[in-house]
Amino acid sequence: MTTVTGAVAPSAPARAARWWRHDLLLLPVLCLLDLFTASSVVIQSEPVGPVRQWVQVLAAVLSIGALWWRARAPVAVFGFQCAHGVAMWFLVHDYRPWVGLIVALYTVAALRPLVVSAVAFAAACARSLLSALDSFRVEPNPGARAGEFVVTALMFALIYAAAWAAGSVVRRHRRRVADLERERRLARAEAVALERRRIAAELHDVVSHSVTVMVLQAAGAARISASDPERTREALLHIQQAGQQAMAELRRLLAVMRAESGPAAGGEPGPQPRLDDIEVLLTSMRCAGLTVTMSVSGSPRPLDPSIELAAYRTVQESLTNTLKHVGRRACATVHFGWQERVVLLRVDDDGTGGDPGGAAAGLSTGNGLVSLAERLERVGGRLVAGPRPEGGFRVSATLPVAQRGDVVAVPGDGGVPAVG
Repeated sequence: MTTVTGAVAPSAPARAARWWRHDLLLLPVLCLLDLFTASSVVIQSEPVGPVRQWVQVLAAVLSIGALWWRARAPVAVFGFQCAHGVAMWFLVHDYRPWVGLIVALYTVAALRPLVVSAVAFAAACARSLLSALDSFRVEPNPGARAGEFVVTALMFALIYAAAWAAGSVVRRHRRRVADLERERRLARAEAVALERRRIAAELHDVVSHSVTVMVLQAAGAARISASDPERTREALLHIQQAGQQAMAELRRLLAVMRAESGPAAGGEPGPQPRLDDIEVLLTSMRCAGLTVTMSVSGSPRPLDPSIELAAYRTVQESLTNTLKHVGRRACATVHFGWQERVVLLRVDDDGTGGDPGGAAAGLSTGNGLVSLAERLERVGGRLVAGPRPEGGFRVSATLPVAQRGDVVAVPGDGGVPAVG
């Protein structure tokens, strides 16, 4: 069984705790950076009173502290940063905050759609015009004020563009990661579903045939137990053989699943049924009362193991359905037609079993031919099933022939019917 493992995504509380620890370190650093570069608390060009200093410190703490909620409400935090900068421009001339706005713009670009982040970028550039207007106040040369205004506006526009571009790159990367994770989950679910269908088909093939034979033999033994003890004993022996065969196939299937689940499972899977085993299958069907003949035309060609298994299961399912739905006294024919590139497999019954709906009719799941068609499709084959015009039922399969050196021995080779 295929096992798919992947990294476990951290839970929401774990992500929140990690974000909380990072902000405890990041926000104080951003606050100091804002005070060093945008206020007169540290670098004083003129004497500043303690009241104005504390106002700038509190304004910086308020601006950077709002970033605590940037991941939960990025647009609201960005709007607060814009409003905070405008208010500081009118109220506190010695403080021009910009660090909080850049971080908020980056967060909006990283967490919100492109249209929203583009509007935020335009709003940030518009707010930067207020900082550029300071050039008219601080530039002593009137002729240089216009140039200073343009240079300042372009500088802030480039800074905001870098923050917006970095956030957009992060957003696209996260979207690609999310898409890959979604595709991986879908592929994992599809692989699990395919594996379940494959195992279900194998179990159906293994159990359905053996249980059908055992039920029919038990029903026959019950009818003749008093009048013919010897035949009853033979029927019980056939039941024992069918049960042993079923257990052997189940052990093989479990060994295959353990081998596919990983090297730690250990053990070698048993051999898969092959065309060489069809005569054993036909013998068990004859013991159950079905009259089966087989013929071969053309020259047998080598088949891959998966195709041989599909051919074996086609014969097994077809004959088992004949026992279930037609009866033990039905006549069935199996024909292999070997061609250059394909082998045509046909199983017919005459529809005259005598006891349709008998002891084995309730064993049908209704999914045998559907699973068989899926099996043949996986190996490049095709299945057609339906009633025959002359009566009875026909199952036809077309399977590809592999190009290998060995020739597969088929019972009844040379076109001689094997009469049961």
